[in-house]
Amino acid sequence: MSGTCTRAVLAVLLAASLGLQALPAQASYDSPRELPEPTREQLDRSVSSWDTRGSIRVWAADRSVKPVEQVDTTAGETTISLATDILFTPDSSKIPSAAGARLRALANKIPKGATVEVNGHTDSVKSTVGNKKLSTDRANAVAAVLKAERKDLTLKARGLAATVPAVREDPKEPSTFAANLRVEIIYTH
Repeated sequence: MSGTCTRAVLAVLLAASLGLQALPAQASYDSPRELPEPTREQLDRSVSSWDTRGSIRVWAADRSVKPVEQVDTTAGETTISLATDILFTPDSSKIPSAAGARLRALANKIPKGATVEVNGHTDSVKSTVGNKKLSTDRANAVAAVLKAERKDLTLKARGLAATVPAVREDPKEPSTFAANLRVEIIYTH
């Protein structure tokens, strides 16, 4: 291909990318600088504008991150409900170190010398470990962290499996099963 022909092809391609109409076939340009100046209309057609409204999504942690605990105080009794789907991996009662730090902080809010019930709960889905054993092991694991932090507490740990659900489970709504996976720490003031 000759240099003039190559330059002509390049000129046509460059013109097309700028939104210019095809150049006359007989026109010969040696460089892009030799191309005619585009008109204002040609420039306007070649530029796309982007409207950011509705295009940018903001992530808000307060609506996206579920806390490990929910606290409810009624008539002098406090129940701290720990979401075990967050606290434990499935079929496990091992508390991760980061969760242990949070449990120790919660232990320090319990009144001195209090009697504390630690109740483990599961959903109704059959576990490879067994729901009764799993709920008992999880209650004991949480009680052990509380006891290590606060020797003055009297702790009673028990596993209740799926016998006291927090919500009615709906097979079409997985969050109902997750709500029943919990360990409750209960004490009076």
